[in-house]
Amino acid sequence: MAAEFLSSVGTSYQVDRLISEAVNELVMFTPTLKLHESYILRLRQADERNVRITLVYGRERNQIKGQRWFGDFRNLRILYYDKLNSTVFRNEKELIVTSLSLGELSPLIYEDLGVLLMKVRNRKAFEDGMYEQEVICEQADEVFAGSNFPKPEVAVKPEEMIAEMPYLSYFGIEDKQLSNGKLKVPSGKLYAPEMEYYNDGTIKFQGFLKTGQRHGEYIFYAYEGFVREVVIYENGSYVDKIFCDYENSAKPISKYYLLFGIGNSVRKLYKKNISELYFDTELDVFIGQEKTKLFYHIERFLGKKQIFDQPLNFKDMVDQVYTALYE
Repeated sequence: MAAEFLSSVGTSYQVDRLISEAVNELVMFTPTLKLHESYILRLRQADERNVRITLVYGRERNQIKGQRWFGDFRNLRILYYDKLNSTVFRNEKELIVTSLSLGELSPLIYEDLGVLLMKVRNRKAFEDGMYEQEVICEQADEVFAGSNFPKPEVAVKPEEMIAEMPYLSYFGIEDKQLSNGKLKVPSGKLYAPEMEYYNDGTIKFQGFLKTGQRHGEYIFYAYEGFVREVVIYENGSYVDKIFCDYENSAKPISKYYLLFGIGNSVRKLYKKNISELYFDTELDVFIGQEKTKLFYHIERFLGKKQIFDQPLNFKDMVDQVYTALYE
């Protein structure tokens, strides 16, 4: 189905709704940082719902000076990107491109038109928009981060990285012994580990370098911990991509990727080293009796309720998630 064109009144309504209905993530691009009180209220409500909010502004960096409304936000991150000249709003399901200014609430002042993209109807365009936003966020400078955005210790040494990297057996690696910062794979070749984290320590991606270039599967995770996509490289060149769609029952996700997402969620919620976590690992080894927090996190991300029936290990959890999604 085609994207929806929005009138001035429709744009104002849909932007307000997009912010109000955000569950996990909200990303807002705006050239100017001046916000109407109504939008500040909506953002405060999203912050109280523990929605991860990223607000990127452009033009003059000093726009943030004198603004105090965001000081007590816990889940808000404000970034500055000098080349930004577009207004884009996105939550986990919808994306709006428009000229609407966040400083003006009334659609009667200017004729701000827009285009609405829905993930379920306009997947390719939605994913392209999300990708472009992420690229800009990576290049932007952080000017504010709420208390839920702690700065992690960056493990720059291969020895430290490999001690934290999970699921090595999935990549065909059984021995963690390094030789000049590299691991030996079954073929006898040596690969260097590569892993990056989000600000709270959740794994952002993991994979291996062959002669300094990405090679094999690279697992990319969403901020919530779950696998977003798997990109396959060959000697640094892109080969293919597997996108994990948790809402499309016609395209089941590999149980390996479900395990990786659950494990990464354990790292996120409990600050645990999950390098030894695998299918047969007992839950109590990592989370003890505090299972409810993990269960709720997974159910909230998937939009499902009462998924779990007393799982004992991570294989049980994966099987129960798989059943809830596809059976």
